[in-house]
Amino acid sequence: MTGTTRERVKVDLDRRWFALFIVAQACALGLALVLPTKMSYAVLAGIGGGLFLTLLLIYPWIIVPVVVATTAMDITGQLLKETLIGIPITGFHAALGLMMAGILTNTFLRGRTTFPEFELKAPLAMLLGVMALSLTYTPALEEGTIGVVRTAFLILFLYGTQVMIDSRRAVNLVVISMGVALVGGSVLGVVQIITEKFYLPASFVIAVGANAPRATGTFHNPNTFGTFLMCGGVFLFAILINYRLRLWQRLALLLALLSAVAGLVTTFSRANWVAALAGVLVTLVIARKLRYLFGLAAVGLVVILAVKEFVPFAEHIYERFVSIFTLLEDFGAVGRESSSGRIYFVMAGLDMFLDHPLLGVGWRAFPLLFDAYKPIDFPHWVPTKESHTLSANMLAELGLLGFIASAWLVARVLRRGFTALPRMGDSYLKAVLIALLSVFIAFQVSLSFTADFSNNFLWFFTGMLFAVIRLDEQTRGSP
Repeated sequence: MTGTTRERVKVDLDRRWFALFIVAQACALGLALVLPTKMSYAVLAGIGGGLFLTLLLIYPWIIVPVVVATTAMDITGQLLKETLIGIPITGFHAALGLMMAGILTNTFLRGRTTFPEFELKAPLAMLLGVMALSLTYTPALEEGTIGVVRTAFLILFLYGTQVMIDSRRAVNLVVISMGVALVGGSVLGVVQIITEKFYLPASFVIAVGANAPRATGTFHNPNTFGTFLMCGGVFLFAILINYRLRLWQRLALLLALLSAVAGLVTTFSRANWVAALAGVLVTLVIARKLRYLFGLAAVGLVVILAVKEFVPFAEHIYERFVSIFTLLEDFGAVGRESSSGRIYFVMAGLDMFLDHPLLGVGWRAFPLLFDAYKPIDFPHWVPTKESHTLSANMLAELGLLGFIASAWLVARVLRRGFTALPRMGDSYLKAVLIALLSVFIAFQVSLSFTADFSNNFLWFFTGMLFAVIRLDEQTRGSP
């Protein structure tokens, strides 16, 4: 049998299976119309799930909305709260499993033998290796092991994203999914502020130096919620500034962007306020559009005046914002425990590093050893013992080797992004790359105050950065 005949037979078989699938779905739909209501819903759900899973095998990137939604759901997306491994099973875990299954099955169906180069394998292998080695001496063995396994899966998630985002349609779906998620999360945050119903009790918030409860959305704390709104807002802002969209598309992105700003305000997350400003500034610098900064400043002034006039927490918002610039001046002052605590954590982390300079005290050991290293002036009523600065945490727990690995990782991402940027031929993909670079840099600012190393969006957008570069290279015929 010749190659052409073989291919024709294969196509015919594929069409027959597809026709059989359509007939089966039509029969199921017919049954749903004549069955009782509850059973009809179950049948329709089965049909929808079957269609989705079938499309997932053909287009693995259709899982993107599920990945974004389950990450944005965070603590409210728990499927099983108690498990044998000690961590809850969430919707994101299920989404990650479906994502990897879709990629693997699609690989076999297509007979794919070539994959994009994993350019971060060296720094990530070094980082994961140092983390794994630290399990031999960390006093937090159980939590440290969970952290190492989680990091391994996040690395898999990063590379899976790089493989999955293989078309402009996939990129578009990421933009749409982030826009929808930002609107939904921001509306919930505003509602929490208005109704004064929060995930964190006011007593806890006051204990760490704030005088008003903070919106958390569907997240377990306001800073993580703020990180989600920050990275999504910077991402959409950069695309809006750098690519000429149709009017309705611009209005849709603008609505999502304004929602993200409103939601970010309700988190009172100074770390992500600063990170968002940094991301916007980086976007304008890369795009050589600093002239827009004056317009943004004018809009910001109007927003501040409107907030002062109509928002109940306006005074607190103003105080939180001003405290960003008086961090050192107000160090140790009453009411500034949250700001001062970050400096105390850095001091304790540096002391741990000096005692264990090469390999650190072990992954996730910082909270257990903090009492032995905390400065004498540390406010005893502050309940948290977690480092809020990633670089200091890396030095403390993984020593010089871990710090070098993490710095190498950041440098490798930035070098790849900025090297590829001038050669980008597709104007849309170039705008998306600028957005991803701005988000990555904004994340580094946020990590200096939150240490949210395992944030899903950090790993997702980093993988997407390499995917966008590779996609543009393929359209230009570059190797």
